[in-house]
Amino acid sequence: MHRLLRFLMAGVFLAGCLLPAQVLSVTDVEGESWLNHLARNFNETSMGKTGRLGPPPGVPGDQTPRGESGPSLLLAPRTVTLHGTDLYRLNCQGCHGESGLGAPPEINSVINPVRATSVALVMERMKNVGMDVSPSNAAEMANQSRTALLQRLHQGGQDMPPFPHLSEPEIRALMAYLKQLAGISGAEGEQVTLKESRVRVGEHIAKSTCHICHAAAGPNPSPEQLLEGAIPPLSTLTTRTNLSEFVRKVTQGAPVLMGAPPALCRGRMSVFGYLSEDEVADVYLYLTLHPPQASATANATASITSGGSVPPSEVSLNSHLPLAGDRENPQPVSLVEFAFFPTVLFLFLGTVVMKCLPLAAKNHHDHENACGPCGVPVDVHAPTVAAGIGGNRLQSAYRDASDRTVRLVLEPPRQ
Repeated sequence: MHRLLRFLMAGVFLAGCLLPAQVLSVTDVEGESWLNHLARNFNETSMGKTGRLGPPPGVPGDQTPRGESGPSLLLAPRTVTLHGTDLYRLNCQGCHGESGLGAPPEINSVINPVRATSVALVMERMKNVGMDVSPSNAAEMANQSRTALLQRLHQGGQDMPPFPHLSEPEIRALMAYLKQLAGISGAEGEQVTLKESRVRVGEHIAKSTCHICHAAAGPNPSPEQLLEGAIPPLSTLTTRTNLSEFVRKVTQGAPVLMGAPPALCRGRMSVFGYLSEDEVADVYLYLTLHPPQASATANATASITSGGSVPPSEVSLNSHLPLAGDRENPQPVSLVEFAFFPTVLFLFLGTVVMKCLPLAAKNHHDHENACGPCGVPVDVHAPTVAAGIGGNRLQSAYRDASDRTVRLVLEPPRQ
């Protein structure tokens, strides 16, 4: 019985380990750009402009032949490890900068709102202005600040866009890094890591950085329209440039054809040198797998989710594009969430087995005591074999508790 229990527990553990990891939902980018939402002119804002401008025409090496192979999506790893600092770069640095100070007065600093979530810093700040507060009152104030900060992340603010695509584990990792960035004591020990797919990385950048200025869908602007200030929508970026051109433009900058007749000019778009080439390639991958077109968004997403094929016209990444439904392109979450179900199943079945084991052992013991040498059940109080009936004699066989046959001969009185 104990050996059977060990086999059962090992089987449950292995089955739990073979269960697929939960998948973080990857959705299409939708709607107008945040600048259009705010009715703000690109030339009059600091949003999304933490990088330098692109190079002017004539810079050596700025003419990459179209079709030249760029970063290989096939050779790059399918999943990456993200820290809180990575989530900040992908989602926040485009507006708030590397230090989190923003660009006042348009873009506020994140440092003071984050420091307001620390009980120790709240007490210190109140003491500096001549007001002593109890630890309980300081804790309540810090909790209110944390709630307001999380609400700003989920719902946005007057100028700040919302970030509904961030999951709870991602927000926890981001908040831990914001504490470290704000210099809160003990924040180093709160840092966590997450495993995410490359498509998810591209989603972070596209929704939090690119979508600030680029609308999701729309017509491809002409050189004249670009000269007048039009910004290409995200839906056309993968058709305007190939992968290598896209990566080079985002990480190093590139001149843009504008005007009539078209001529190379310095682009208005900022250069995001803090993004790696692989991360920018992830944006290209995401926009190709999830084309942000109003009429085809639902169909494309359903086809990819169900493992269906993507039309060849939508897959042009130098033949190195893995499908989102591919089993080799998972989107796992943290190890805690992965192990939660098998752990609960293991504990439940283990409890059931441990409850049933004493009952099974007791039933087995009672069965052995109630059976004879040949395994035939015998009642120690009732006659089991009628030895014979003849004349004036009645013979009956009994078994006592020591498994010995006892024969009793009863002679009725003579008449």
